[in-house]
Amino acid sequence: MTTACDPAARVAFNITNLYKAHITIFHSIEKTEPGETKADVNKKIAAYYSDYVSKVENYEIETVHSHPCSAILNEIQRNTPDLLVMGVSTRGEAGLETAIINTGSSFQKIVKASNCPVLIVNRPAASFWGAISNVVFATDFSTTSDKAFDFAYTLAKKTKCEFHIFHAQNVSLTPGSKEFNQNAIEERRREKLSFSKKKYGPRMEGIENYSIEVWEGSPYIEIVKYAREKYADLIIMAQDSKNPGSENDELGSTIKQVILRAGCPVLCINKLKSPQ
Repeated sequence: MTTACDPAARVAFNITNLYKAHITIFHSIEKTEPGETKADVNKKIAAYYSDYVSKVENYEIETVHSHPCSAILNEIQRNTPDLLVMGVSTRGEAGLETAIINTGSSFQKIVKASNCPVLIVNRPAASFWGAISNVVFATDFSTTSDKAFDFAYTLAKKTKCEFHIFHAQNVSLTPGSKEFNQNAIEERRREKLSFSKKKYGPRMEGIENYSIEVWEGSPYIEIVKYAREKYADLIIMAQDSKNPGSENDELGSTIKQVILRAGCPVLCINKLKSPQ
């Protein structure tokens, strides 16, 4: 119940109303005030979100005494939701980066271990997923990206929104080049664009308005820039292909930085669960 989570709450309640879904307002606390019970905490939560819950047909408030990371993962395992919506600290860009990268082992573990897609809302945005008009799917052509594509395609088809498939060609990965060779970069970009069109073009059945583009540069910067240019309501992406099954709880640098910097919510997919 902090202002940092308000944008995420607004998104979550808008989704609930849009799809007539059930919403669980989940709160984990490691300690309560002396004499305070779970019922007292639930009343505070209900009062804080009173404007929202008054418009929702089906909701519940769940408070547990546990470490937040373990509690959220246990709740996902128990309740098998279709979507987890989370907010993050918004103490300015530097503070936000610290919250995700340094103290974010819990946060990152949730995203990596979740059995359902995780929608992360890190700041107020013009669109709060009340109605989707533009979706950007960022791909690195990995197996995990294939899972994310299936989800993104189904969502775009159901909502009849614009669907933009985007790949950022990292200039530092140009084969056989120890320095920036623009001709080689351009050739690599054209190859990736051709590959992307062959991979995704035939799978666009039912999508009337879509685009497939490849830009060059630092992936997270280009993804954020592209989403801004397309006025994206939502960015969908998977775990970075370099470490989708790593033993630690670290998210890949690209998805982590996109979460940090994007001007719209970011939907992270680790395991496939198609939208209903």
